[in-house]
Amino acid sequence: MPKPKTTKKKKRNILESSFVIPLEASVRDAMGAITDNQRGAVILIGAHGRLHGILSDGDIRRAMLSGFTLETPVEKIANMHPVTLTASERNKGKGEEIFEKETSITLLPVVGSKNELLDVVIREPKKRKPW
Repeated sequence: MPKPKTTKKKKRNILESSFVIPLEASVRDAMGAITDNQRGAVILIGAHGRLHGILSDGDIRRAMLSGFTLETPVEKIANMHPVTLTASERNKGKGEEIFEKETSITLLPVVGSKNELLDVVIREPKKRKPW
């Protein structure tokens, strides 16, 4: 009897998701990604997938009121010191603790030893559309 075929679950690539944009992106690009991910924020990465910051829709609103435009590079208005987790902290549930204390945080970047983005912890992931 032949073995049944097993299908491997395709591993998601966080760097290709709407939660992540390149550091060189414009505010317009960030707004598109935020609309797609439905989380009110987007993570900025540079070379080699390294985390540089987070940009929220609130950051964008404040920047627009200050005279920035849709073509402004996101690195000029982003939070370049976001709250992050290590993989070990994620596995211990620290993300949930942070979400309880910091109600404005919707995305938590999980970073490796060289500040490379490994994953994203999302507040209430089943409440919005999956990516």
